[in-house]
Amino acid sequence: MGLKKYIFGSMVLILVVFGYAFSIESGDYRIEILETVFVLPVAVWVVTPVIVLFVMTILHILFYGLKNYFSLKSVNKDIESVKTLLSKKLVGEDSNVIFKNETFKELSEIIKQLNVEAKDETFSSTDKKLDNTVSKIASIKNGKYVSSKDLKLQNNSELMIQNTKNRISQDDNFALEAVKKSSNNNVDIVKVAFDKVLGTKSMTTIKKSIDDIEFDKSMIMALLEKDAKDQNEFSMNNDMILNLIKKVEFTNEELISIAKNYKISMSPDQLIKLYEDISAFNEDYTTAYLYVLAQYEMVDNMRDILINSENNEYSAFKAIIDLKDAGKHTYSLDTLCYK
Repeated sequence: MGLKKYIFGSMVLILVVFGYAFSIESGDYRIEILETVFVLPVAVWVVTPVIVLFVMTILHILFYGLKNYFSLKSVNKDIESVKTLLSKKLVGEDSNVIFKNETFKELSEIIKQLNVEAKDETFSSTDKKLDNTVSKIASIKNGKYVSSKDLKLQNNSELMIQNTKNRISQDDNFALEAVKKSSNNNVDIVKVAFDKVLGTKSMTTIKKSIDDIEFDKSMIMALLEKDAKDQNEFSMNNDMILNLIKKVEFTNEELISIAKNYKISMSPDQLIKLYEDISAFNEDYTTAYLYVLAQYEMVDNMRDILINSENNEYSAFKAIIDLKDAGKHTYSLDTLCYK
């Protein structure tokens, strides 16, 4: 029975009881309580217990109605919290959502221990936010960039890293900015962005940003390879190349590989001077410098460097000098081991 019907029925009952009692006895009845005298019609005294019962019943109904209302509201709030938790798990993030209902608390602890993902892009539910989250995740996995306003992600999450890579692949200028702010970005993002920059930006543009980039060895190697191939008036000078080489520790073999690239496009004098400066910076790179000198048959320069070396050092280069002195000019470092 609805509350309105109950109230209406109770009022009718009260009126009927009052009318019936009044029809039987229309006089008054006197009651004294703690020296206080109450004089009321008999019909009122008869109907008073019914009214009290009615009021108490209404209060009872209201109390448990409110209790049930707040209980349902709490359950509905926990249901929304479960959806929030699922959304967070879908994007690979943890959630600190608080649950009030014990059943939902237990369910949330189970969900937190699971890896959650949509089976496919046809995912559908009655919750539009959840549907939208799944749709955005699918877009990212398919190589599309999703605005951070549409899908809030933590900077270090795998999905955010993939999303940033997607943007890099679609936006050359963003790739350059990601490289400039390499200290704030994931290493994988920086490398992807740097590869994009090398493929789309000119050396003139890259040179302007060199001081802002935190390089690792592979990045420097790739940059020097591009510079060697694109040698022109906008290419890096020796000082810029030397400063890059100073940033990380190279092996002589890596420096020799760099020299081979520059030999195609750089003048002999410039290349020799570059490796002379590299050797002066770090004498461990003398092998690379000797290699460059040998390529241009600068025997006297090689001899000056090797004169004070140990007998077991730079054997291949000493052999080249001996062969040249003996008139055997057909031999080169390619036929000898210089490592």
